[in-house]
Amino acid sequence: MTIEPRLVEAMRAQLRHRRAVLDEGARHLGWKLGMGDRESVGGHIAVGYLTSATLLTPGEPYAAPPGAALHVDAEACAQLGGPEEIVAYGVAIEIVDLAPLPGEPESVVASNVFHRAVCLGSFSNREPVGATVILRVGGLERARGQWPGDIGERMARAAEVLDAAGERLAAGDLAITGSIVQVPVAIGDHVAAAVGDDAPVTVQIV
Repeated sequence: MTIEPRLVEAMRAQLRHRRAVLDEGARHLGWKLGMGDRESVGGHIAVGYLTSATLLTPGEPYAAPPGAALHVDAEACAQLGGPEEIVAYGVAIEIVDLAPLPGEPESVVASNVFHRAVCLGSFSNREPVGATVILRVGGLERARGQWPGDIGERMARAAEVLDAAGERLAAGDLAITGSIVQVPVAIGDHVAAAVGDDAPVTVQIV
């Protein structure tokens, strides 16, 4: 597949920012997939990066910056055993800032696809096919959705985008694979995401 040149240029700009973050001492964790219209260039999915610089431990608070349009996504997370092999699955919370940007959608890709932070739950080598993912805020259910059935296909499409920009999926990479459900949040909110009755991953917005 030929990748839209505008997307390739936006990805290269994004990856320069990633290199600066890694040069400052952050560890590479993996990638994030953007499946929405605002980040789609030429009909392709978007790919962003994950590093330890924005990784929250479960329960660790996230300090909201002034003026941000914060939302949280419950997402399926895949751990790769190789470029085309998924060896473990878990649920993740991603914090995103959906404030408008000039020059969308390229600017969304270049600035890492709305990403602000991520918190990862526990992993299992069994995919929870068809399971319900529930997102709660302040103990109350705010949204629910179904575990995606096309994670392998999404990862293949992400690999094409990364390849066009000179990057690769690799063994050990983690990938959050797009929002299952998304809700707005504010300072003071306690967020929990879980697959069915499993133990949730949690984040406090402060």
